[in-house]
Amino acid sequence: MVLPVHENSVKYTPEQEAILAAMANLPEDGLYALPNLPPGSTQEQRSAFDKSMVGKAWAVVHYHKSYGGMMTMQLVWGFLLNFFAAFLIAYTMQKASDKFSSFGSRLLLTFLFVLFTLFQSSLMMANWWETPWHYLSGEITDHIIGWLLGGCWLAWWMGRKQTASA
Repeated sequence: MVLPVHENSVKYTPEQEAILAAMANLPEDGLYALPNLPPGSTQEQRSAFDKSMVGKAWAVVHYHKSYGGMMTMQLVWGFLLNFFAAFLIAYTMQKASDKFSSFGSRLLLTFLFVLFTLFQSSLMMANWWETPWHYLSGEITDHIIGWLLGGCWLAWWMGRKQTASA
């Protein structure tokens, strides 16, 4: 949040009110791919649809009927999700401590978790939904810098020597 890596993640359009008014008829909150076929469409219908769409506009919309603002629960859930992720990395470091005995190897393990996450989330979104780079670059930077900093601390913490109490 300190770095402005998400400053250009979301684009602006002066036509937002007209677009939102047109979307007011959507039946519920959700992720919409527009245009799309109705559920239960046949493979033949999908093939014809795919061919008819080449060169035409399309969109992926995360739609919500009402804005709730930045809520405390989002911050709490964000903390818990990050805490659980750090726990998974620490657990792996501890269980394989003979393999990750140096600071560098523990930091590398953290970075490998980050790469796995990026390959299976952000870059997968780029592949399937053509998520634009102006959005992904902030996400990727956020993951790498955040987990590099957190990984440095975690690699140090997991490597410190425990002294036996007398």
